[in-house]
Amino acid sequence: MKKQLLAALTVLSVAAPAMALADDGKVIVYTAAPQEIVDKIIPAFEKSSGLKVELIKAGAGELINRLKAEKNRQTADVLWSVGGEILQANPDLFGSYTPKDADKIVPEVKPSGNWTPFTVVATSFVVNTSELAEADRPKTWEDLADPKYKDKISIARLDKSSSAYIQLAALLQIYGLDKGWDLYSRILDNTQLANSSGAVPKFVNDGEAAIGISNEDVGLRFKIGGGPVDVIYPSDGTTAQADGMAMLATPANPEAAKTFMDFALSEEGQKLVASIGRRPVRVDVPSAEMLTPLSSLKLIKYDLEWAAGYQKTALAKWNEIIMTK
Repeated sequence: MKKQLLAALTVLSVAAPAMALADDGKVIVYTAAPQEIVDKIIPAFEKSSGLKVELIKAGAGELINRLKAEKNRQTADVLWSVGGEILQANPDLFGSYTPKDADKIVPEVKPSGNWTPFTVVATSFVVNTSELAEADRPKTWEDLADPKYKDKISIARLDKSSSAYIQLAALLQIYGLDKGWDLYSRILDNTQLANSSGAVPKFVNDGEAAIGISNEDVGLRFKIGGGPVDVIYPSDGTTAQADGMAMLATPANPEAAKTFMDFALSEEGQKLVASIGRRPVRVDVPSAEMLTPLSSLKLIKYDLEWAAGYQKTALAKWNEIIMTK
């Protein structure tokens, strides 16, 4: 009898922490989202749901590496606002959950696999209008390799940023692998590397770089704020891709994870996205007027499956190139 009682107590002592973890009214979110999105979405979600958010913020590459190291452990609930190709390339890290209103996602970025689109972002050049006269501003990817831009360009590190990989993958799809890698290497000759894509437009705004390659919305926020910044979409091709979110394979609080993803895709959540200049993914929530319509951009047919499959190869080649710079 004593042995049975001891066994029962042991089971309870082991189970209790897990029960408390799953029932503590908290959702643990890993994110690479710009601070403006965090500041809009998180307070609104906490007010709407009554849940508290524990946020771990880092570059997408760092977050994926962290999740790989934490695999099969209940360390987090949701990976939120990272590039879709990174989510696509790591399916074993995520569980399967389709948020409410997923049927309202625009057809161009319909869900693929076990992740859900959150916003749509177009790749752009951000230029400092005080540093560069209009005639001197780059119009194409080819322009960025011009030696006159030596040390004047800022790009996020490929091993830190999912946006940086979208930029590279788009370039390779426009020009092909051989010409694309040659062009990208020559662009790197003119480049100062940043630890995140979000930091790039700030460098441009502050005059630390004359040109940045980044997401359109961050550059536009500096422009609207009165900074010496303009946003240019490359005329030889760009991409408008979804960043996304997914529930972890072993979430600490699965119901809280679902609640968070539902809110991020809800009409309220997507209107908050639109209010800061990001493109929402819902068909019934319009983008902000300041954004150039996608129909006016030269968009490539971005091959997400190829990009996801090529990512490890690209990172290895990028590391080789960086070692020679």
